[in-house]
Amino acid sequence: MRQWLLPLALVALLQITGCGVTISCLLAPSITGQPTNQVVAVGQPAMFAVAASGSGTLGYQWLKNGVAISGATAASYVTPVTSSQDSGSSFSVTVSNSLGRLTSSPATLTVSGSQPGNLRFVAPNGSDANTGSISQPFQTIQHCATVVAEGWTCEVRAGTYRETVTPNSGITIAAYNLEAVVVDGTDPITGWTLDHDSVYRASATLNPDDTNQIFVGSEMMTEARWPNGDDLFHVNWALAKSGTDSGHIVDSKLPSVNWTGAKVHLWSGTDPFGNETGTVTASSAGQIAINIQAGTCPSICPVAGGYYYIFGILGALDVEREWFYDPTSTTVYFMAPGKVDPSTLDVRGKRREYAFDLSGRTGVTIRNIAIFGSTIATDQSSSNNVLDGISAQYVSHFTTLPTAPSDPDGSGFTILQVHVHDTGIILNGTGNILENSAIAYSAGAGVALEGNGNTVRNNLIYDIDYIGDYASGIDLDGDDNTIQYNTVHDIGRQGLYVNAVANQDVSYNNFFNAMMLSRDGAEIYACCNQAASGTRFHHNWLHDTQSLVSGPGDNLSLAGVYIDNGSSNFNIDQNVLWKNQAFNAFINGAGNGFPNSYSNDIHNNTVPDKSSNGRIRVSYVFNCTATQISDNRVAVPVEDSNNPSACVITNNSSNAPGATEMSTSTGVGCNFGGCSSEGPPAFQSGGSVSSCPVSVFAK
Repeated sequence: MRQWLLPLALVALLQITGCGVTISCLLAPSITGQPTNQVVAVGQPAMFAVAASGSGTLGYQWLKNGVAISGATAASYVTPVTSSQDSGSSFSVTVSNSLGRLTSSPATLTVSGSQPGNLRFVAPNGSDANTGSISQPFQTIQHCATVVAEGWTCEVRAGTYRETVTPNSGITIAAYNLEAVVVDGTDPITGWTLDHDSVYRASATLNPDDTNQIFVGSEMMTEARWPNGDDLFHVNWALAKSGTDSGHIVDSKLPSVNWTGAKVHLWSGTDPFGNETGTVTASSAGQIAINIQAGTCPSICPVAGGYYYIFGILGALDVEREWFYDPTSTTVYFMAPGKVDPSTLDVRGKRREYAFDLSGRTGVTIRNIAIFGSTIATDQSSSNNVLDGISAQYVSHFTTLPTAPSDPDGSGFTILQVHVHDTGIILNGTGNILENSAIAYSAGAGVALEGNGNTVRNNLIYDIDYIGDYASGIDLDGDDNTIQYNTVHDIGRQGLYVNAVANQDVSYNNFFNAMMLSRDGAEIYACCNQAASGTRFHHNWLHDTQSLVSGPGDNLSLAGVYIDNGSSNFNIDQNVLWKNQAFNAFINGAGNGFPNSYSNDIHNNTVPDKSSNGRIRVSYVFNCTATQISDNRVAVPVEDSNNPSACVITNNSSNAPGATEMSTSTGVGCNFGGCSSEGPPAFQSGGSVSSCPVSVFAK
């Protein structure tokens, strides 16, 4: 039975490489995601990938049947087109740095049959009047996807396609021979003329709402704002001063601009578990009057010491990379990078919400396609669709958080549910799969998992929920779903938001760096008064939930897993939790108001965290006698506080069994480039915790 002890050789390495009072951790390579077996048809290439971590620059060398492949020195390798003779070949990779080298497990290539005859081809230089052969391809994916029948494949040649595809059921849409195919939701903006100073203007018909985006190449520009700044998560906030209240923000640093009509974005309040937006109704020197949802007070409304920024008027446009859109005159104003004429750049505006709309579709496969400035949608009647090898950037964008009509004063906090369920990759219906994909940059969710019996597996999901509401890396809002082997990081609020609790399998994921724009939450967060049935969180890494900035509410929970406000019956085991700022695991019963908070079982987890706040906490559980906290390997005692009845807390210590099934051969997260993170520290003999992460956790 493995006890998460550091081998003596590794202890020696850590000591030699500087893990002492002043920590400087130098780590040998570690493979966190092994190459996987691949099956392709004759004439198709295959792609193998590895996820690895370690200090410095990592080197890669791929091998075929144990022999080094010339030039194959990246984290992924694409074979030449295959023949039947390649079937059965073994591919592995050696990863190295200055501290050592190791070789991955082998992956097997299977080459099956011959290329099917039921193919049609698409290329940017084609025509929809063509036959769709490889020499006479169609021009649009949409045309191909609506003329082919079930069992056929649209092979798409390299290029950018500016369209929304609504395909027939039962077909496959794939990049031909892994060529670079992008379905782009943006269109070029041209016809720029100088307006004033270095601000140019152009006529463009964009959306009249808050979903507009402007790009230069692959970079998103910033809607004009104050204070200036274009980092989505390390925000350059303004600080509200004394005199601020629910209707006013006082700040002597406010520029002398008439802010009336602008929008204000707030992260403020006594318990700022979400962000809020409002409108500036009046402006004077050092002060603005604002209209917000008064029912959100005092939790998330303006207070002195709270953060804010102002956006949405032309007067805020004063630095490079900023833009403003006037929907009345359909005019875009833009100060380009370097203050150059935007006509010399690739400037584009978002025009289409969806790259693929699979509403009502069954049995569609989309494979190895990139999407930009748009997303993929399904609905309740979608079933058995597969999204495989999708690379999606800037999937969803919005800037305001309005209340629902049923919640006019905001007291129901509906503003925190804005676009939680209809942004990101929307996986609704039944039996759908999202796998081997990367999803990045969303104001809302990364994946909205709305249906039942769906699978989200082996994906990289990051830079999500930069609006700061209750959107998440993965929004879980249907039952009987499987979430496995995903790496989810850099999230405005939670990595996983659990809204539905029947028979969910959440396992072998790597969640970290959540709560970047929020307080009082966790990597995995379940609320409120939910009664789970058959739901298990197991074999996950949950770590590095840390506050980016100090301010109101920064003493509240920033946890690894958080069962909040009376939710019950969750099974949490075989996880490793560390470096979470306030509680690695937290059950909050919220007292008599939620009498059903019982039967949560936190057992056999490992918490190699010796910080005083890195404990497991159970508090305000009305009926705690059925709550089990047992056999967890911990460096600090479990906190049992303010529970009306005694909880069952047994055998939690540095010598407890802990996560007995999480060993150096157990991998978490996805298995391709960008999926790795530092591994956890570990318990050493005697019960102390290593100062450095372990570099040998591998799949």
